[in-house]
Amino acid sequence: MNESYFLGSSGKNGFFSCFTQLTPKIEGQYTYIIKGGPGTGKSFLMRKIADEMEKRDIECERIFCSSDPHSLDGVIFPSLRVSICDGTSPHMLDPDYPGATGEIINLGDCWDKDALIKNKEKIIKLTDENKACHRRSRRFIESAFSIFADGEKISLDCLDETRLMRYASRVSSRYFKRPSGKIGTEKTRLLDAITPEGYIFLNDTVNALCDEKIVFEDDFGIGASKLILEIRSYALASGFSVISSPCISREKALRHIIIKELSLGFFTADKLCTIGIIPTKSVSLKRFYSYPDISAHKSRLTFAKKAANELLNEAIISLKSAKTVHDELEKCYIGAMDFSKIDDIEKDLVERIWKSEWWSEE
Repeated sequence: MNESYFLGSSGKNGFFSCFTQLTPKIEGQYTYIIKGGPGTGKSFLMRKIADEMEKRDIECERIFCSSDPHSLDGVIFPSLRVSICDGTSPHMLDPDYPGATGEIINLGDCWDKDALIKNKEKIIKLTDENKACHRRSRRFIESAFSIFADGEKISLDCLDETRLMRYASRVSSRYFKRPSGKIGTEKTRLLDAITPEGYIFLNDTVNALCDEKIVFEDDFGIGASKLILEIRSYALASGFSVISSPCISREKALRHIIIKELSLGFFTADKLCTIGIIPTKSVSLKRFYSYPDISAHKSRLTFAKKAANELLNEAIISLKSAKTVHDELEKCYIGAMDFSKIDDIEKDLVERIWKSEWWSEE
């Protein structure tokens, strides 16, 4: 079963990154970190390796780029404890212990430096334009989340958290056994991101992993995130492994979780970022809020929803502009690359991964 995720997205405080998930301090984990400019073949290289390993029946997680959701930022082979990732901005990565837990693959060795120098002025101009588009997009995203946060604060003040936690206990007892002393494992993956193509939720991954999909409908997501966080705790305490998808607008808050062993997932549907899955069950969380208090702030809540969505749409327009500029920038590098050398790197990496000493003993 193949899975696709994001590990980063434009968020409330700049780029929201979970890329340290690719370089965990786990015994036996090894990471190949690819460096190179735009259009140097990083995504192409990872895609070819992923395709080849899948032909060999190796499970693969594909990590897509939020700036270009058709491009890869990484691939993970869980059974081999090996990952490959793009280590360039905005998710700069380097091996924590070079040579011992990871290494750098430098695609700069495959380009014609003289050809790039000839295009120096164009490369600088396009790079600066691309950065400017991203800065503009970040300003809109930060503004959208800040305005949406006003609705979140009102919702939090109106939430009956005690009643919500009792509901979390009932839901959890329905799906999870009593704690047995064994704590489950957790990994962080983003199931959604803000991209040039709009807000994307990875429906295919959810549908592949979950037969049962419980969606919590919650205008500002405050109750849903608390509910899902509590359900996660019950699942881990019962020994189940959890895939946690955090909120890109609120640190330490969760939007979605998946428990693969049960083919079960819990998801948030709010008024800013909609999801496209067909739920097994939809649960409105309105009953956990004080209706009189919510009604007293109706105009502020309506404004927060509308303004945040308009600002997010403007951010997406800027991301589209950034993608257009980036495509032009890639052409400068594509023309300077010796892709036969990339092919040699791909063949070498495939065999090194396949024969790796980092195979899991499990």
